Amino acid sequence: MALKEASRCLRCNLRLDLSAPVSPPEPWLEFDSEHLSSVPEAEGVYQLLDGEKRILRIAGAANLRGALEEQLGSNPEARYFIYEAAPMYTQRESELLQHFLQQHGRLPPGNDLGDELF
Repeated sequence: MALKEASRCLRCNLRLDLSAPVSPPEPWLEFDSEHLSSVPEAEGVYQLLDGEKRILRIAGAANLRGALEEQLGSNPEARYFIYEAAPMYTQRESELLQHFLQQHGRLPPGNDLGDELF
Protein backbone atom coordinates (compact mmCIF):
# COMPACT_ATOMS: atom_id res chain seq x y z
CA MET A 1 0.00 0.00 0.00
CA ALA A 2 2.77 2.45 0.91
CA LEU A 3 4.70 1.70 -2.28
CA LYS A 4 1.58 2.28 -4.36
CA GLU A 5 0.98 5.64 -2.65
CA ALA A 6 4.63 6.67 -3.06
CA SER A 7 4.49 5.80 -6.75
CA ARG A 8 1.37 7.93 -7.16
CA CYS A 9 3.03 10.88 -5.39
CA LEU A 10 6.05 10.70 -7.66
CA ARG A 11 3.80 11.02 -10.72
CA CYS A 12 1.95 14.01 -9.33
CA ASN A 13 2.95 17.33 -10.88
CA LEU A 14 1.94 19.30 -7.80
CA ARG A 15 5.39 18.73 -6.34
CA LEU A 16 6.83 20.82 -9.19
CA ASP A 17 4.67 23.79 -8.20
CA LEU A 18 6.00 23.99 -4.67
CA SER A 19 7.78 27.26 -4.11
CA ALA A 20 10.92 27.71 -2.08
CA PRO A 21 10.31 28.28 1.62
CA VAL A 22 10.07 31.92 2.64
CA SER A 23 12.85 32.90 5.02
CA PRO A 24 12.40 35.54 7.70
CA PRO A 25 13.96 38.92 6.97
CA GLU A 26 17.59 39.39 7.91
CA PRO A 27 17.92 41.06 11.33
CA TRP A 28 20.77 43.39 10.35
CA LEU A 29 20.71 46.70 8.53
CA GLU A 30 23.41 48.32 6.44
CA PHE A 31 25.53 50.63 8.57
CA ASP A 32 24.93 53.96 6.86
CA SER A 33 23.29 57.29 7.70
CA GLU A 34 20.13 56.36 5.78
CA HIS A 35 19.44 53.36 8.01
CA LEU A 36 20.58 55.15 11.18
CA SER A 37 17.79 57.69 10.71
CA SER A 38 15.27 54.94 11.54
CA VAL A 39 16.96 54.08 14.86
CA PRO A 40 15.14 55.56 17.87
CA GLU A 41 16.84 57.91 20.31
CA ALA A 42 16.09 55.44 23.08
CA GLU A 43 18.01 53.27 25.50
CA GLY A 44 19.18 50.00 24.06
CA VAL A 45 21.90 47.71 22.80
CA TYR A 46 23.57 47.54 19.40
CA GLN A 47 25.89 45.14 17.63
CA LEU A 48 28.24 46.16 14.83
CA LEU A 49 29.10 43.56 12.19
CA ASP A 50 31.77 43.42 9.49
CA GLY A 51 31.23 42.63 5.81
CA GLU A 52 31.05 38.91 6.59
CA LYS A 53 28.49 39.59 9.33
CA ARG A 54 30.84 38.74 12.18
CA ILE A 55 30.23 40.70 15.36
CA LEU A 56 32.79 43.46 15.89
CA ARG A 57 31.29 45.18 18.92
CA ILE A 58 28.41 44.84 21.37
CA ALA A 59 27.49 47.93 23.37
CA GLY A 60 24.67 49.48 25.32
CA ALA A 61 23.74 53.14 25.09
CA ALA A 62 21.36 55.63 26.63
CA ASN A 63 20.78 57.00 23.11
CA LEU A 64 21.01 54.31 20.42
CA ARG A 65 21.00 56.65 17.44
CA GLY A 66 23.63 58.95 18.96
CA ALA A 67 25.94 56.07 19.86
CA LEU A 68 25.62 54.52 16.40
CA GLU A 69 26.27 57.86 14.71
CA GLU A 70 29.50 58.17 16.73
CA GLN A 71 30.54 54.69 15.61
CA LEU A 72 29.72 55.47 11.98
CA GLY A 73 32.70 57.79 11.68
CA SER A 74 35.09 55.89 13.93
CA ASN A 75 34.59 52.25 12.95
CA PRO A 76 35.49 51.75 9.26
CA GLU A 77 35.23 47.94 9.42
CA ALA A 78 31.55 47.99 10.38
CA ARG A 79 29.20 47.30 7.47
CA TYR A 80 26.02 46.18 9.26
CA PHE A 81 24.32 46.69 12.61
CA ILE A 82 21.57 45.22 14.76
CA TYR A 83 19.85 47.10 17.55
CA GLU A 84 17.20 46.49 20.14
CA ALA A 85 15.55 48.96 22.47
CA ALA A 86 16.08 47.90 26.08
CA PRO A 87 15.41 50.14 29.09
CA MET A 88 17.82 47.99 31.12
CA TYR A 89 20.48 48.17 28.42
CA THR A 90 23.47 47.48 30.68
CA GLN A 91 21.93 44.15 31.71
CA ARG A 92 21.12 43.25 28.09
CA GLU A 93 24.64 44.23 27.00
CA SER A 94 26.08 41.91 29.67
CA GLU A 95 23.82 39.07 28.51
CA LEU A 96 24.87 39.47 24.86
CA LEU A 97 28.56 39.69 25.78
CA GLN A 98 28.29 36.61 27.97
CA HIS A 99 26.55 34.69 25.17
CA PHE A 100 29.26 35.73 22.68
CA LEU A 101 31.99 34.75 25.14
CA GLN A 102 30.42 31.32 25.67
CA GLN A 103 30.16 30.71 21.91
CA HIS A 104 33.56 32.05 20.86
CA GLY A 105 35.75 31.88 23.98
CA ARG A 106 36.63 35.57 23.64
CA LEU A 107 35.00 38.99 23.53
CA PRO A 108 34.26 40.73 20.22
CA PRO A 109 37.27 42.69 18.91
CA GLY A 110 35.64 46.03 19.74
CA ASN A 111 34.99 44.93 23.32
CA ASP A 112 38.40 43.41 23.97
CA LEU A 113 39.79 44.95 27.14
CA GLY A 114 43.34 43.79 26.48
CA ASP A 115 45.54 44.60 29.45
CA GLU A 116 43.11 47.07 31.01
CA LEU A 117 42.07 44.52 33.64
CA PHE A 118 45.58 44.04 34.99
